[in-house]
Amino acid sequence: MFVEGKVKSYIVERGFGFISMDGESKDLFFHIKDFPNKSVEPKIGENLKFRIVEDNGKFKADQIVRLDLKQNTAALESQPQRNSYTSNNVSSRFNERSGKGRIFTIIGLIIIAVLAVLVYNKYQDYKQAKQLKTQQLIQEQAQIVEQQRKALGDLPDQVLSEQGKRHLDNPSSQSLRTEVINVAAPTQAPVTTSQFKCDGRIHCSQMGSYEEAIFFIKNCPNTKMDGDHDGIPCEDQFGRH
Repeated sequence: MFVEGKVKSYIVERGFGFISMDGESKDLFFHIKDFPNKSVEPKIGENLKFRIVEDNGKFKADQIVRLDLKQNTAALESQPQRNSYTSNNVSSRFNERSGKGRIFTIIGLIIIAVLAVLVYNKYQDYKQAKQLKTQQLIQEQAQIVEQQRKALGDLPDQVLSEQGKRHLDNPSSQSLRTEVINVAAPTQAPVTTSQFKCDGRIHCSQMGSYEEAIFFIKNCPNTKMDGDHDGIPCEDQFGRH
């Protein structure tokens, strides 16, 4: 069976090119030796009529008729005829392979899309789990700090060391909770018969109240809480001016 197509490309130096056919995504190979008139080179866009045959496992054009040269149809009849059943069978196989190639391409795209969705969903689950864990740790640390404040009384934020503050901003483990407790513990005033007692603290940041600061500058040595020596310690901290 003859089909029609147009010359899509032709390499003069190598004597071959490709034919495009309506309704076919793949181009068909041809060689100049299969043209009836080899002295006239094919031109791009030239209309051809030909048979599709298989040569060494590949499809090619054979018995090519150059329609634009207006060759006599009798020349077509004079060419050796091949088994029509074989030609039809080869053309069917060519079309069948083209169809299978398109199907495999579509299936491949579907598989890629499904994998992309699965990976995205897994990433979202991981991200949500990580955020939930962080929120839980923050809540636990807030509870620990609240418990310590209740146990120690109202203390200024300066009592916590810089290391303790960094840990509170980035809670991560059970050992951290123990460290926060240990950092805050030294600020607790020992329980004695007197309300306050000299215990080595000398700075305003270590005082829990204005009354405590007054006691320290009056009764404890080497304090550094009354820089202007006016008898009023820690003015800025406790709002005493």
